[in-house]
Amino acid sequence: MTINEWWRDHPEERYWMIAPSRGIVGDALVAPKAAPVRRFEWSHELVGCTAPGDTLFVWDRTLASPGIAAWGRILGPLGEEERARHGETMAHWRMPVSDTLRLASPITLAALRRIGGDIVAIRDRIEADTDGPVYFPFIGGPTTLAPAPAYIAKIPRDLVALLSSRFGFEFAL
Repeated sequence: MTINEWWRDHPEERYWMIAPSRGIVGDALVAPKAAPVRRFEWSHELVGCTAPGDTLFVWDRTLASPGIAAWGRILGPLGEEERARHGETMAHWRMPVSDTLRLASPITLAALRRIGGDIVAIRDRIEADTDGPVYFPFIGGPTTLAPAPAYIAKIPRDLVALLSSRFGFEFAL
């Protein structure tokens, strides 16, 4: 699959959100290079688009109130490894990451829905300015906002700035 790298000419667009099934990232992003056909097939391919120095936010679905609970950095370099899956060996992307740091207060889905209009406005603006998919980390409308059912998604800088201003954490943008 060809990824629409809309951020390629925008060095400030260096943010991602991962939603690991157990809420833990580990020491690397690991995803099949050739994903089975499904609605969000781009999700695994995006691992190959991350770069050293990028910021990775972690959606933790294991919390009593799921939300963005931690962050870390992409370390690199991007590599490949073979992994056995369902009885066959398959090539996987492997991108080393730093230890993650917990946010003092997770940004819950309820809190995100309170600013859902602002989040959807950012998504709509980027989609209007971009030919092709933008791999936004949230789907739905302002009151029905939900994390995209994806392993990793692209967080636009403007969304990081909104979350930072509303929830009190600071990143060099």
